[in-house]
Amino acid sequence: MTNLVVMGECMVEFSPLAKGEYKQSFAGDVYNTAVYLKRLLANASNVSFLTAVSKDCLSQQMLQALQQENINGEFVEQLQHQQIGAYLIETSAEGERSFVYWRDSSAAKSTLSFLSEASKKKLISQTDTFYFSGISLAILNPLDRQLFWQLLEQLKSADVHIVFDSNYRAKLWQNSDEAKSQFKQAFRYSDVIFAGVEDFELLYGFGAFDAIEQYLSPFEIDEIIIKNGANNMMCIAKGESCIIAVAAVKNVVDTTSAGDSFNAGYLAAKQMGYSLPAAVEYAAKIAAIVIQHHGAIVPSDKFEQLAKQINIPSM
Repeated sequence: MTNLVVMGECMVEFSPLAKGEYKQSFAGDVYNTAVYLKRLLANASNVSFLTAVSKDCLSQQMLQALQQENINGEFVEQLQHQQIGAYLIETSAEGERSFVYWRDSSAAKSTLSFLSEASKKKLISQTDTFYFSGISLAILNPLDRQLFWQLLEQLKSADVHIVFDSNYRAKLWQNSDEAKSQFKQAFRYSDVIFAGVEDFELLYGFGAFDAIEQYLSPFEIDEIIIKNGANNMMCIAKGESCIIAVAAVKNVVDTTSAGDSFNAGYLAAKQMGYSLPAAVEYAAKIAAIVIQHHGAIVPSDKFEQLAKQINIPSM
């Protein structure tokens, strides 16, 4: 069994049902990836979540949601005087999303400060793949960010496979220079990068495939998947690159977890032995299921039903 650890923040999600009506659930970029990873890999992998929550009723519900999705919560710390974050989704007629956040006092900002030494040793010794995102980095307070890089150094020394998603949200950073500095460190440590064209356009001012490939080439990353929304994507591995077409989805309802579910599909497919192009195709099918539903997390029974209809295998 492979051990995957996903680090970041899970929040209370309010997704629209009708005008003025919202469904409450739990989501967050890396949490979404963890959920779909576990659903796809099932008993072939142990998926753990590294975060901090509060001790209030919503945090207890969140922990129950983790349990229901069969995600290991042993690295989740419960803090007394902080809260969990929340966000509300607004979607356009085309299914494109925007968010309103409440996360200033989120417990997840202090995840590393409250990680016990015993838990850290276990995490380092037993983890095969460690996954984090630009948002995982952005929310951390300054001390925890230092502790995070120390942890990543130890994980790298233990030959843990490091995966980074470039998820960039300008509002979470003091300025672009701070984000660039932190992203540069992430690139140095990572074996696999999910690079978003939109992220690179916003942060670096360029979004062409060739420009992103050239910028990332000095970091000697094993696999780079450059995503461009619903458009074609570029994949780079072992010095070779290819452009892969993405089939259009007609009934787009909510793109909230498009990238997160794609990443889960890709990582699951690679674990199942797929080639890089086949893994991209598999991942795109997973994302296509997700964006045809409201909210980040498709109900498990519905997800399983739709996956079977389009012949998506799982472990």
